[in-house]
Amino acid sequence: MPPATSADDLVRLPDDGYRYELYEGVLVREMTFAGHGAVCQRLGVELGIYARTTGYANPIVQNTLVDLTPAGATSRTVLAPDLAILRMTTPLSWTTVVREPPLLAVEVVSESQTLAELALKAQTYITAGVEEVWVVDHQTRTVEVWTAQGTTTLGDAQTLTTPLLPGFAVAVRFLLDG
Repeated sequence: MPPATSADDLVRLPDDGYRYELYEGVLVREMTFAGHGAVCQRLGVELGIYARTTGYANPIVQNTLVDLTPAGATSRTVLAPDLAILRMTTPLSWTTVVREPPLLAVEVVSESQTLAELALKAQTYITAGVEEVWVVDHQTRTVEVWTAQGTTTLGDAQTLTTPLLPGFAVAVRFLLDG
């Protein structure tokens, strides 16, 4: 892709069944499998139940392109977290890319990604202003919680909570196994 490739250019790519992101101007194609989708679905349902029962109004979205390009950068960084909680100030659109970093971003490790790539992605989110990033890894049976203060790793016998969602709690084992 040319260095001037934009988030809007990603939206215009043909639908070939893959998910695309731009990382510092480089087009990245991701492939996922059923297990990945099942983890995303379980977490999405839990977040939706939380929102409905508590009146939490921030939009919860899946695979939404977010332009995280730093001001003055010559190449674009446009990521699509598996799940994200947007800020209340973020306008919802059917045709444009989100231009404000989400409050929370979730990445579920897929077979086409390495842990090093996901760590770099998590750090990119944090640097862009995302307050918390969850990296769910079925192979290590962990959830890494990234914040500006550091990283915490939860094992499958622990419960995922966050100060961003008071009262939200889900067992890591449930996320991984259902």
